Amino acid sequence: RAPRRARPRPRPPVGGRAGTRALLRASATRVSSASSRDVRECVLSVDVGTTALKAVLLAPDGTALGASERAYARGTTRGDSGLSGAMEQDPNEWIEAFAHAARDVLAPFGDAKPAGVALSGQMQNVVLARAGASLRPCLLYSDVRAVEEAEHIRRRLLEDGDADSVATGSFPLSNFKGAAACLCKWLWLARHDAETLAEAETLLLGAHSFLAYALCGGDRAAAACDPTTASTTGLLAAGPSETETSARWAKEACGRFPGVDPALLPPLVLGFAPPPVGEVSLRTANALGLPRNLAQVPVFHGVGDLASTTVGAVGVGASSCGASYAYLGTSGWIARVQTRDSAGALPTLVTKNKNVDESKPTTFTLLHPDPALEIFAASMVTAGGSVEWARRVLLPGDFGGGDKSPTRFDAAASSAPTGSEGVLFLPHLNGERSPFTDATARGCFVNLSPATTTGHMCRAVLEGVAYNYRALNDALEAPDARRLSSTIGAPMPFLGGGAKSPLWTQILADATRHTLAPLPDASTVAARGCAAGAFERLGLWGPASAEEKGGRAKPPAGYFPRDGKGDAVAPDADAAATHDKNYEVWRKLHDALAGAGAGSLV
Repeated sequence: RAPRRARPRPRPPVGGRAGTRALLRASATRVSSASSRDVRECVLSVDVGTTALKAVLLAPDGTALGASERAYARGTTRGDSGLSGAMEQDPNEWIEAFAHAARDVLAPFGDAKPAGVALSGQMQNVVLARAGASLRPCLLYSDVRAVEEAEHIRRRLLEDGDADSVATGSFPLSNFKGAAACLCKWLWLARHDAETLAEAETLLLGAHSFLAYALCGGDRAAAACDPTTASTTGLLAAGPSETETSARWAKEACGRFPGVDPALLPPLVLGFAPPPVGEVSLRTANALGLPRNLAQVPVFHGVGDLASTTVGAVGVGASSCGASYAYLGTSGWIARVQTRDSAGALPTLVTKNKNVDESKPTTFTLLHPDPALEIFAASMVTAGGSVEWARRVLLPGDFGGGDKSPTRFDAAASSAPTGSEGVLFLPHLNGERSPFTDATARGCFVNLSPATTTGHMCRAVLEGVAYNYRALNDALEAPDARRLSSTIGAPMPFLGGGAKSPLWTQILADATRHTLAPLPDASTVAARGCAAGAFERLGLWGPASAEEKGGRAKPPAGYFPRDGKGDAVAPDADAAATHDKNYEVWRKLHDALAGAGAGSLV
């Protein structure tokens, strides 16, 4: 067990402007010129990302009137435990980044109040909270320290199950993905930080969930979770549900473990067009130095980042069914929208080996904001995060100095030929969840030689991530994949930070042999998806339309950027052939390293 450490006392979501400024890295802010449009019809859409918080002020037709991105001061750390696989963030940094971004965006509009604040963000986190503050650093979605707890949970639930569950290796937790599952992190806290856990009044599972709770002044009614985020946690019951959100917590299964109190789980809220969970409290607004026009504005708990990106990329309603896209941010995924299983059941999967699922590639079936639909996805833990790491480590510079920009990284990668002359990179820096589940997987380079240059290694990182996307696609198109006949159309919408790199976009197209269509307004895609439900709920899209199911209003033409895709990037035949050869070796490397026992060393 980890050594006992001094517990940080909860900090209120305050700190003053000077304290906030000290805790945030300098970050470029982009704010459009003020518009005569009535800001009272606009929604401040917020994405609490892994490396930064993004805020966009959107009009009902999708026009962005202002935008700001604020990076976190410390960002992701390994925390005080020092354990392999530990990944933490201080939730107070999310609040402080929001305060800066809100001031950036709303300052040009004086005292005019926006219609609402809509929140989205990273999912599958574990945040212990009380009175509007976090009690300790958050265990992130990428945290896989709880390997022992994952094995204990697997054994206990199988032993307590019936004969069929033992024979099939299944139990009543949907989307249970080993050490990354939130129950494993929760049990780790019960074993190693029980005193802090005992102080918590709620356990929150998304970064946006915590921000909503904090902005509403710690009102218990603002503690919530959306169905998409819930379906990533491994805490939902497998099987049909009679609830409106088609989901329910597996409270009985969770309650079998000492120190795990299911009463801490937050209520589930309707996904696509939720009512506000509260409003920005006057006390919180004053403490944070928020613009006066944010006080008492409704706060909408939106859906997690994958769902907001899905809605923003392919739209909502029946027209989105069958649409696919690829996202490349700090993490990454390929996703498709499809009709929900008529039984309403979420899949159940448990690894038979404590680290690796040996039965089949790992995919996710997640709850869509629309109860009639679902999101079928394969996701990797460290996509753009691999490049962030490589920029710090590979680009020259004394003690972290020098130019380590994405532009310089791409320039270095461009100096090497396609295929990096056989240098390969595995991008599993923080374990992996697709196309396999292995908490002990780590990154590595293969085929280094005295002739290897920085350029070769930089390009190999880009190509290694691209090969994992090919593996994600293979998993989604596997013969036993659930109700999926064609994962990717041509061209496939492509978005996220990776889509800003022409070099990486071309490499991804070549390696996957798919034509990609970077969305022309990719920076606001997730923001539009996040705000869509708020616009609907506020009635800012007008009356219900006969063309839309469920009595919804029809989104304004052009709100979703797929109405006008950017220039397509087609694969190059010669480059694709080179990547085919590399991929045949690359896809065997993880099994070879796992078989050699590499994971036992971390």
